[in-house]
Amino acid sequence: MSRSQGPDAPSLARLFRLLERLHPVECIFITLLEPLDGRRFYSNDRCGKLRDASRDVANAILKSADPLILQANGPSAAANRQAVDPGALGLEFLAGVALRDATGKAIGTLCLASRTPVSASEIDRQALEDAAHLAVREIQHDGAEQTARDAWKVMVEAIETLPDGFVLFDKHDRLTICNEQYRETYPESAHVIQPGRSFEEIIREGVRCKQYAEAIGREDAWIAERLAAHANPTGPVEQLLPDGRWVRVLEKRLPNGGTVGFRVDITELKMRQAELYELAHRDELTGTMSRRAILSAARDCGIRARARGEPLCLMILDIDKFKKVNDDLGHFAGDEVLKEFCRRIESQLRDTDYLGRLGGEEFLVILPNTSSSESVERAERMRTLLSATPIPLEDKDIALTMSLGVTDYRDDDTMDEAFARADRLLYRSKDMGRDRTTAEFLDAPSRPAGR
Repeated sequence: MSRSQGPDAPSLARLFRLLERLHPVECIFITLLEPLDGRRFYSNDRCGKLRDASRDVANAILKSADPLILQANGPSAAANRQAVDPGALGLEFLAGVALRDATGKAIGTLCLASRTPVSASEIDRQALEDAAHLAVREIQHDGAEQTARDAWKVMVEAIETLPDGFVLFDKHDRLTICNEQYRETYPESAHVIQPGRSFEEIIREGVRCKQYAEAIGREDAWIAERLAAHANPTGPVEQLLPDGRWVRVLEKRLPNGGTVGFRVDITELKMRQAELYELAHRDELTGTMSRRAILSAARDCGIRARARGEPLCLMILDIDKFKKVNDDLGHFAGDEVLKEFCRRIESQLRDTDYLGRLGGEEFLVILPNTSSSESVERAERMRTLLSATPIPLEDKDIALTMSLGVTDYRDDDTMDEAFARADRLLYRSKDMGRDRTTAEFLDAPSRPAGR
C-alpha cells in the first residue's frame, strides 16, 4: 500500500488486497476529507498517479446520492464530466462510494478504477458499501478485532465462477436444450426439465415440489413475478434452494425471441457475504450481532427453516433492573457487566445459534432446528445459571436475573409477528415478577416456564 501524509492504517492494506481479488480493477484508493488535497491518500501500488486527481474524484463521489459508477464515453460519464472525466484520467472505468461515520458525516471516499473496460454489472454495489463501512471502522479503529481481519482474508475465496448450468428456450418459451448441470441444479423438478416443456410448466412443478423457498406461502404471486421477470429480464435473480445452495439466475432475450439462461452457484459468495455482513454490523460494546444484523439473520433463518421443514425458535431476553446497576456503579461498570452477561449467554449457545443486541440490555437469540421443549429447557438453563452465579466486578459481586419470552416461528407467521409475540411474552415475564421464562408455541398455550 502506498500513501502520502496521514495516520498509519496498516489494516487498509488487507482491505485493498481483498478488493483486488473480488473486483476486476487495477487501482483502489481512499481519499480522506481533512484536508481534501491528496495529502491523505491511501492506495495500492498502481494508483500513485491518481493522487493529483483525488480531490476532484472525491467531490464527484460525494455529490452522488448512490455509489458512483462511471465508464469512459458512457452516459453517466457525460453527465458528470464537469466534475470528473474517466477518459481524461486515462481510465475506462471508475466506481466510488462515500465513507461515512456513525453519524452519517462523510469522512472520505473509497474508489475503484481500471484502465481496461469493466462492466458495471461486475461491481457489487452492496459489497462496495459494506467495504466502505469496514474501511471507516479500520480508519477509526486501527485496533479492530482480529477475528474481523481473519474474516477479510477468508473473503478472498469468495470468487464467483463461471455459470454452472445452461438452458435455451425457443420463441414459444419451450425448452430446446439444456446441460446436465442445469438439471442437477433443480433435482426436485428435473423430471420435467425436458425438451418441449414450457418454462411455465417447469416453474410450476418446481413450486409444487417446494423447490423455491421464497414461493412458499405465496405460490401464485411468486409464479406471476417469476414469469414476468423471465419474459422481460432486467438483471440477475438470486434463488435459495432447499438444500441451502444459492443460485444466481442470468437470463437474456435473443433476437429470435428465444431466451438463453445460465445458473451460477454462488453459495460460497453468499456465505462470505453473510460473514462480512455479520462482522460489519457487530455491536461494538458486547461483541454480539447488532440489531440490524440479528434481525436480518432471523429472517434468513426463517426462509431456510420453512424451505427445509425444520423448527425454528427465538427468545427475547432482558436483564432485570439493569438501570440500577448503572445508577449505583456507573456506566463503565454497567458496560463490563453487559459484556460478561453476553459471554455467559454465548457459552450456552451452539455454533449454529445467533445472539444479537436489540438495544440497551435487551437481546435476541435465534435457535435454528430447535424444538419448543428444547428451547424452553435452554432458556431456563441460561436463566438459572445467571441468577445462581453473581458477576464479580472489582470488590463487588453483582447479582443479576433476567426475564425471557420464548416462542416458535410458524408456517403462517411473518418474522415480525414472531418478534412481536416473543416481546409480549417477555413483558408478561416482567409483569409476573421478573426472573422467569414465559413461553408460547403453536402446539401449547402460553405458560410461565420459570419459577
